[in-house]
Amino acid sequence: MFCKPRAARLLPLTVAALWGAPFVLGQQAAESPPAAQQQQPKPSPEQRIAAMRAELRKELSAAKRVLEDASAGPDAKPPDHLTKEVGLLERIDVYFTQQEAQLKRAEELRAAKKQLETELDTMRRSGPTEDRPDSFLLLESVRGELGAHNDRLATITAAAEAIRKSWEAAKPAYDEREAARRQAREALKTNTDDSAVAGLASALRLAELESRVADETRRLRELEQQNQTIAGETYQLRLTYLTEKLAWIEARARFAERDRDEQLDKVARAESQVQRRLRSANYELDAAAQRLTNLRQRRDSAVQTDQALVEAVEAARLAREARQLEVTLLGERLERLALVRRLWTRRYATINAQASRAARREWQEESTGELEWLNRSTRLHADEAAELRKSLVTLRQKLENAKDTELEAARWIREQIQPVREQVNLYEAEIADIETARRLCEMLLAEIGSETETLNVAERLGAFWDAVLAIWRYELAAVDDRPITVRKIVIGAILLVVGTLLARGLSRLLGRRLLRRLGFEAGAAAAIQSMVFYLLLLSLALLALRIVNVPLTAFTVVGGAVAIGVGFGSQNVMNNFISGLILLVERPIRVGDLIQLEELLVTVEHIGPRSTRVRSPDNVDLIVPNSSFLEKNVVNWTLSDDRYRTSISIGVAYGAATRDVSRLLRQAVKEHGKILKKPDPIVLFTDFGDNALHFEIHFWIRMKRLMDRRIIESDIRYRIDNLFREAGIVIAFPQRDVHLDSARPLHVHLVSDAATAATDAKPAD
Repeated sequence: MFCKPRAARLLPLTVAALWGAPFVLGQQAAESPPAAQQQQPKPSPEQRIAAMRAELRKELSAAKRVLEDASAGPDAKPPDHLTKEVGLLERIDVYFTQQEAQLKRAEELRAAKKQLETELDTMRRSGPTEDRPDSFLLLESVRGELGAHNDRLATITAAAEAIRKSWEAAKPAYDEREAARRQAREALKTNTDDSAVAGLASALRLAELESRVADETRRLRELEQQNQTIAGETYQLRLTYLTEKLAWIEARARFAERDRDEQLDKVARAESQVQRRLRSANYELDAAAQRLTNLRQRRDSAVQTDQALVEAVEAARLAREARQLEVTLLGERLERLALVRRLWTRRYATINAQASRAARREWQEESTGELEWLNRSTRLHADEAAELRKSLVTLRQKLENAKDTELEAARWIREQIQPVREQVNLYEAEIADIETARRLCEMLLAEIGSETETLNVAERLGAFWDAVLAIWRYELAAVDDRPITVRKIVIGAILLVVGTLLARGLSRLLGRRLLRRLGFEAGAAAAIQSMVFYLLLLSLALLALRIVNVPLTAFTVVGGAVAIGVGFGSQNVMNNFISGLILLVERPIRVGDLIQLEELLVTVEHIGPRSTRVRSPDNVDLIVPNSSFLEKNVVNWTLSDDRYRTSISIGVAYGAATRDVSRLLRQAVKEHGKILKKPDPIVLFTDFGDNALHFEIHFWIRMKRLMDRRIIESDIRYRIDNLFREAGIVIAFPQRDVHLDSARPLHVHLVSDAATAATDAKPAD
């Protein structure tokens, strides 16, 4: 009953507010006479925003009153369009506030840009305005400022890109809202249903407010874009100023001794402060440890578990960890301050050319290692700080859970948050302090590098020679407190190569001249030559190791690895090597021996440590593993001596005089000069064959090669053939007897040539 009269009473006010409010500023502007507009100056953007904001606040107050009237009563529910209207008006008010801030920022940026232009002009005319423009410390400050300015380039570029995209997206959004406003206005004008007027008017009001929000958003983005343009120009101007200022100072700056002493004094004062704080931190650490011990005793002696006491113990533990961390970081800071002192001293010597090449090279190596150490410390501390921040989040959640149920425990949880936050701050301060030392290291390395780039030819040659000497003296390992350097390894390798050549030459001289003159045969001389070569090689290797002062214990690990390799992967190699030693000592085969390996008849050419080289009658070299001569049956035709018995078989026709055949065979053998007289040749009448009488003659020859036997046998056959021809003895050839069956008469049939031709021409049936 109460809602209907209220709705009827508020409807005219709502329609009036929805229909007339959006056009207040426009009507005021339209009703202003042209003469007044010409007389009054154009308002500034700040004045325009102030006037629009004042009118907006009137609209916002009226809308809020309407919303309050509509919300009066216990069961009253405000219309959605009124709530949206108030929200949109408040958003417009926020955008006005942001526009005012952007206008103020524009003034500040213009002022900063103008001041920079003035400073740049002054610096170009008369140089920097500092008291000591040629100070090295000022040079360091400008370098740091320029570096920080360059580091912000990526951030500024990303911000400019984001603002540009927002500005480009604001215009289409405004056009879309304007199209919606025009459609809502057209719908209201063309409406003929009185009952729909209120709803259409509300929709038009909201569309107009949304269009105004989009318009003010567009204006705000435009101001941001303009400010970003000014900021970019200011950034470039600042970059130009710092670059020219740095160039001016670099041309005149000198690293004076008082500049170095000033920095060393700062380091000394910092060390004194750190030492005082370290003593205090140690006292606080002892107190925190004692407090933790007392609380743990109370917790352990309690009859029942007290959650507050448990949290108190945890708070005491975290407090002790914070003190312990501070003591540790202060110790690291003292060490780092000593590094900073060395860096400033070395920079002074490097810039003023007071350091030798060797010193600069040593400083470069040390600074590189120290820079790596500082980078590792930074990463480590950053990781620790990140973990502590996660612990802070956990503790805050734990505190929220304990606030309403366990007040005493919540108090101790707050006590836990403090030392964790303190540890985070300690790590962040440590990271910042490390950054200072890291930059000094980088500067020293850059200055040493620049000094290297400006060396003359003689200095470059000297630097190159120093680098060669550094490599030459580089320590690869140490055994028994004796260094093994590149120099020792190279000298040892050269001695081994030269020793190998000398050992090979001496062994050849011994085997080919001395042993042969002493009456050693070729095989024995070759075996002794190989053994002497290996002994000389081993002796020279030990001598080389002794000269380069490399202890034999250095090969302990290598020897173990070789033993493992022999056991698992080099069985065949070692088997052949040991077999080669056995062949050289036992001498079952020798160089020059004629041997038969399976079906192969070859001559031994060389017996090596792993394999033996043999040559076939076709002059083909074969490489045979040494183990083959011990694992397989080998026939050595010349092991004890080179005498060899061979034989020739021959068949003569039946009817030949057998005694003459025997005599002629002996004659053919004895006439040959390479047939041994002792033992005497033997002629054997072996068999009555099918076609011949078979004879064999056996005789002895000296055979060094397989071809020797075959040549002698060929000569004997030639001579036998000649002697048999002269004596009329026929060498048998195969014969066949044809037997005819004479038990019945033979059938003989004569056929003429014509009958044969007719028979051939007759077609087959």
